Amino acid sequence: MSHIHSTTYGETRLRLLRVLHRGDRHDPKDVTVSVRLEGGDALPVEPLKNVVYRVARAQRFPEVELFALAVADAILGQFPQVTLARIEASEHVWTRIEVGGKAQGQAFAPGSGERRAAIVVSNGDRSSVTAAIENLVVMRSCGLRTAHRAPPGHDAHHEGVQPLLVAALSARWSYGPGDIAFATFRQGIRAAIIENFVWHASGSLQHTLSGIADVILETYAELSSVTLTAEERPYRPADLLSLDADELYVAREEPLGMVEVTVERNL
Repeated sequence: MSHIHSTTYGETRLRLLRVLHRGDRHDPKDVTVSVRLEGGDALPVEPLKNVVYRVARAQRFPEVELFALAVADAILGQFPQVTLARIEASEHVWTRIEVGGKAQGQAFAPGSGERRAAIVVSNGDRSSVTAAIENLVVMRSCGLRTAHRAPPGHDAHHEGVQPLLVAALSARWSYGPGDIAFATFRQGIRAAIIENFVWHASGSLQHTLSGIADVILETYAELSSVTLTAEERPYRPADLLSLDADELYVAREEPLGMVEVTVERNL
């Protein structure tokens, strides 16, 4: 006879926008939250939403990781039948509009599409935190090697060198135990991704991602693992026979190429 091993329930894609007032300067905090729970009977949606709203009102969203931890703690504290809470939070960035060279305190435009994210899993006694940077779009106009070499007789420009790379990078890392300064780590990890994307450009994309992951783990002993993903945007030369120094590329509706590298710390 079959039986149910486990079930999950909750609320997905609850998007909240809070505007923090600091005098004439306002700061928008735009977060999408997903709540998945285990234990007991499924809870009604409205009480779960109300818990998230209460946490959002009480906190000033200092970091998306802390917000997700606070939501997990609040749910586990209010509903003792819940045995496990999984909270996913993703922050969407807004940028200040500039007028006359001056950033405005109360006017905003959507950011680049890059997102700060966190996944918290907690049973009330122990919590795990995984943080992420999503959709960090970068471009190189030369320098990364392709996975295959061009045939003999082609000039150096085409001998295994990819003339253009446009890719959306994502990073996901897991923290070990202990107190973590989440914002400091995120800023440092983002800087490591950008800097090493530039300095490791002589290798393949996979080699570049591996180099970035190694630098991150060497720099931050508190991290247990890091995963880097690159989704390549399909830009192709408009004329493969052109000898012009300035090349023209066309965006193609083709499947995205993806490279993913996971590096774990040796224990």
